[in-house]
Amino acid sequence: MLQRSIDRVTSIPPLGPGFDGERHKAALVIAPGDLASTDPFFLMADDNITLEGRFGDAHPHAGLETVTFMLKGTMEDTGGRLEEGDVEWMTAGSGIVHSENAMVSTGMRLFQLWLILPEAQRNMPPRVQVLRRADMPVHAEAGVTAIVYSGQLKDAAAPTLNVVPVTLIDIQLEAGAAFAPQLPASYNTFAVTIDGEVKAGATGAPLATGSVGWTSPIGEGVSSLTLRAGDSGARVLLYAGLPQSIDVVAQGPFIAGSRDELAGYYAAYRHGKFPHAGTMRPVAHA
Repeated sequence: MLQRSIDRVTSIPPLGPGFDGERHKAALVIAPGDLASTDPFFLMADDNITLEGRFGDAHPHAGLETVTFMLKGTMEDTGGRLEEGDVEWMTAGSGIVHSENAMVSTGMRLFQLWLILPEAQRNMPPRVQVLRRADMPVHAEAGVTAIVYSGQLKDAAAPTLNVVPVTLIDIQLEAGAAFAPQLPASYNTFAVTIDGEVKAGATGAPLATGSVGWTSPIGEGVSSLTLRAGDSGARVLLYAGLPQSIDVVAQGPFIAGSRDELAGYYAAYRHGKFPHAGTMRPVAHA
C-alpha cells in the first residue's frame, strides 16, 4: 500500500476581524487563489464568536458546496439548529439563499469549507444535508475513535451524498496512539490538528494545534496516512477529496466556469430565483 508523506505544513493564522462586528473573529485555514494545490477545496474559514446573538445576514451561494463543521457551540436559523459536532453539507448548485435569521451561542466556533463542483453538476438543483454527530458511523480501535461524516473508513460508511468524492473524518487519538486511515491515492488531503500534537505521514512530520498538513495525490489505488499522537493525545480533522482539474472563476459567494455564468448567477439572485434553505427539507438518510 502506498504510504503518504506530508508535503507542506501551514498554520491557521491568528484570528482577525470578521464580517460581523467586534464579537466575530475569523481566519482562513485555506486561502483562495491556489486551487492547483488545494483542488477540490477552494477555501476554508475558521469563524469564532465571543458573544451570542445574530450572526450575519441571509446570503446566496451558487456553483459550489459548503461544508459547515460545528466545532463548538450552536447555530440556529430558519433551516434548523446545528449542535456541537454536527455538519451541514449544502450543495448550492444552481443557487440557494441561506443563513436567514441565524443565531449563535457564546464561544461558537465553526469551520466552513467551500468545494468546487464538477462542470456537469455545477448547476444541479440545490440540496441541504444535516449530518448529526450522533448518527454518523464510528470506527474504533485501540486508542482511536474516528467519526466518519463523509466517505468510508473500513466498515464505517457515511450516508452522505457527495457530488465531489470527499472523505471527512473526526479523529480522536489517546496519548501515544497511532492510526493509519486508508484513503484513495488520487485524493488531495489535508489534516487539521484541533487539539494536541501528532506526527503525520511516513516521515513523521510534526503537526501541533492549529497546524494544517497537506499530502498531495500520489497515484491510483489505496494509500494510508499514519497519524501518531503525542503525550497529551490529539484531535485531528481529516479532509480528502478528488481533484476536479477544471478552471473556475469566483466572485463574492459564487464559483462559476466563466464570467458569463457568474453574471447569470447574479441576475438570477436579483430576480428572486434562488430557493431559500429554510424552506427546504434536509435530505433524509437511510
